[in-house]
Amino acid sequence: MQAATPAIPLRGTARARRAGMIALLTLPSLWLAAWASVPAAGSNCATEQAKCTSAARQKVVVNADEWKNAGDPRGLMVLIQSNLNRVSAGQPVWPVPKGVVPDARLQIVNAYSDFLRGDFGDMDAAIAKAEQAADVFRPEFPGQHAYDWKATNAKFHANFIAATHSSSPLARLYAALRDVDGSLFKTLGNPFDRTADGMRGVPSPLDGTWLRLPCRTVIGRVPQFIAATDALKSLGGPVLECPVDSQVDYAKDEMLALHPEQLSPHLTPPPTTTEVAATPSASAPPPPGSRDAAFAEMDMHPQQAALILEHDSHVDAQGELDYVLFLHIFEPQTPTRDATIRALQSDLYKKAMASPGKVDDFPLTPYDGSDDSLLNIIRLVSEAGITNSSDYDIPCAFLTARPVLIASTQPYYGSNRDNFMPRSGCSQSDYARMGFPAKAVATFETASTQADGNFIDTFQGTMVYGFEAGQNAVNTSMRTNPQAISSSTNDYPSPSFDYPYQVWGYTSLNNYVVSLRIRKLYLTAHDQLAKYYQKHMQLNRADSEQAAKFALFLATFGGNCGGDVPAVSLYRRLLEDAPPDEIKRLLSDGAAYAQEIYTCSKYAGVDPLLLVAVADPAAFPLVMQHEPDINERNAIGKTALMEAAQFDQLGIVDLLLEHHASVNATTWGNQEGGAPQLGDDARTALMYGAANGSLKLIKALLAAGADPYQADTKGHRAIDYLLGYGPTPSNPHLSERQRRHAAQWLF
Repeated sequence: MQAATPAIPLRGTARARRAGMIALLTLPSLWLAAWASVPAAGSNCATEQAKCTSAARQKVVVNADEWKNAGDPRGLMVLIQSNLNRVSAGQPVWPVPKGVVPDARLQIVNAYSDFLRGDFGDMDAAIAKAEQAADVFRPEFPGQHAYDWKATNAKFHANFIAATHSSSPLARLYAALRDVDGSLFKTLGNPFDRTADGMRGVPSPLDGTWLRLPCRTVIGRVPQFIAATDALKSLGGPVLECPVDSQVDYAKDEMLALHPEQLSPHLTPPPTTTEVAATPSASAPPPPGSRDAAFAEMDMHPQQAALILEHDSHVDAQGELDYVLFLHIFEPQTPTRDATIRALQSDLYKKAMASPGKVDDFPLTPYDGSDDSLLNIIRLVSEAGITNSSDYDIPCAFLTARPVLIASTQPYYGSNRDNFMPRSGCSQSDYARMGFPAKAVATFETASTQADGNFIDTFQGTMVYGFEAGQNAVNTSMRTNPQAISSSTNDYPSPSFDYPYQVWGYTSLNNYVVSLRIRKLYLTAHDQLAKYYQKHMQLNRADSEQAAKFALFLATFGGNCGGDVPAVSLYRRLLEDAPPDEIKRLLSDGAAYAQEIYTCSKYAGVDPLLLVAVADPAAFPLVMQHEPDINERNAIGKTALMEAAQFDQLGIVDLLLEHHASVNATTWGNQEGGAPQLGDDARTALMYGAANGSLKLIKALLAAGADPYQADTKGHRAIDYLLGYGPTPSNPHLSERQRRHAAQWLF
């Protein structure tokens, strides 16, 4: 997993001296050569502040990446959006590679060029070609039948027909753009619903993917946009790609397009958090005589609780099971007690087997006084659905008094049927009353999802319910039964691990940054958890610390990736800022990454050495001498130049540009199987730099020919990354004055 994480400060080094400028290459378009002469729709920025980019924008650096994914619907969207952006700024489009026949839907860019020139006759002719191509059926798999995607939504179809016959050229152009957009999206998902969720409600990575008219389009055309507002709105989707938070205001959009230095960073809403309060919130007392009242009084007034639960045992199956567990846990063993439990157990079995949701997986085990003899009836009652909810929540008072019952909540099927198995009835307020460090543990667990790729929420098979049940059981044991965790895991994790995801962190610089944050949160949670075990579970210090370590490792997915921490590894030492002499020795020994990192990389991937070396600017030139391909990519297509831009390593960026690193290369996820594709793909070094680099770094990339008009698969440009409208927050390193300069250059 490659996380888009904020960079940490890394050790600096002297800026490499530039040996010369990349040769100026002007390559006219082979299919829309006239675009090169289209005047800019508005000034980019003040003359003095644009000096660093004026020369760069007069040259077109060859970019093979622009076309390599054009056969993919998302790749074609990138190509269309990027070329729309270039046309709007009076820049030439990327040339068509030799031997490539462009997709006819690219005619929408011709139509846009004609619209800007006011040649509406040619615009309509280009629109006709684009729409004809959009209607061509392209089967995704053998046997798939053609269908009219527009006709599946009668309202859109009517609005589309009305717009195509509108007297407004703008309405006709936008209708065609939406037609092309929809034809691309019908192969990716529902053209009318781009927020389609996965099995567990995870937002689609394609959410927010729309073709848009460039923001400059509005300059000098505000009356046209206002007049066509109803037609544009009826076709759906965002009309302009202006980086603004406000509602549609064409006059304001025009002002900002003319003065991009006045663009403001995206206002990020307050983050949601799963952290829980350290103390329980006040709530109304439960009604007297209720089930909740019985459990609230169980510690102080057990006989009163017994009366309530005995009464409820004559009401329903849930009352019967509650009373069975109460008698087993809180009443002394007598022949009368055991006979009562067996009678209730037998009645519950009959009710479960007579229910519509009956199962035959849990045969009746006659009660013999042991905990194990009750596990099956707890499972059966829950699975059969004869309680008052979809599953049976074991009351917290029972679990804290008899933690061994947690075994009944363990996953049994490894499928969605585990969703109906028993669960812990302990709430966060219950744990808080116990003194459990809920906030520290929840914060650590939330952070660990950055390393496991948000495994639970993004897993698309029914096995996820089993995984979730297992994690819930671990979390319950962590709170109530640390001895069970310690005894069941033996030597897990390896003593060499200092914190979860330690070896995973050595697979890439991005992962290392995430692992250091996880380490900090882990140490806090571990310290508080160990103290909790000492105080409330009467464990000695050594056992408390071991139980805390085991529990927090078990609360992660893949926290022990690799099995052991490598003692010797060039990857590890580069990330840990080893002395140059040690790096030289490891390079000469060929000790790139150890077996442990290789083992972990089977699940986490591993970056090329050159990308990892970005962590150590002093050692980077040494590593570069040993690497034959300066543009080598990782699994998502990221190069060392992109990595250096993301981590604001100006010296490394200069060195790579001096050695002709590909300045406009784009990422592209190398994902296999049914996994969702990366939401913001086709990122460039300029996007990474705009999100996290210094003004000097952004300037250096632009001077080397970096393209500010390139879009990613969401339609985001470098200006969006700068201001926080892309997948990351706004650039945290620039002053307001610097941000204004960067916005002018990138707009």
